[in-house]
Amino acid sequence: MNRSWEEPLWRSMIVNREKRVVMCLVFKAGSTSWLRTLLRLTGNNKAAALADDNRHAVHDKSYAFLGHFQVMNTSRRLQFLAGHYYKVLFVRDPLERLISAYRDSMFRHRAYVGLRKMIKRMFRPGVLERLTAIFPSRF
Repeated sequence: MNRSWEEPLWRSMIVNREKRVVMCLVFKAGSTSWLRTLLRLTGNNKAAALADDNRHAVHDKSYAFLGHFQVMNTSRRLQFLAGHYYKVLFVRDPLERLISAYRDSMFRHRAYVGLRKMIKRMFRPGVLERLTAIFPSRF
């Protein structure tokens, strides 16, 4: 599929001016850990304290210490992309990423409690008898 006409996801592009690094954060590929690393590399005590905070705070408040493409105009973005900056993108094995996303959703969100319980019931002893009682024509 050609998606070249779409606007890039600028909120995932981070700049550390001191270290001359432009990083594209790929979610479920260690983006929070790398964002924490970039915050610590600024050398700012407040940024280092933020790096030790929870993941939501790290993503929401890092704007104060790092450049984010989302809030830059086009000419400023091009300056970082075309300039003498290292461009970094970390990726992860697709299957690991899928499993991580599944575990993140299934074990952190309350909306999935019922589904988790249903899956546990399905794979415990006696499940075939219960399924036969619920769906007699299928088993």
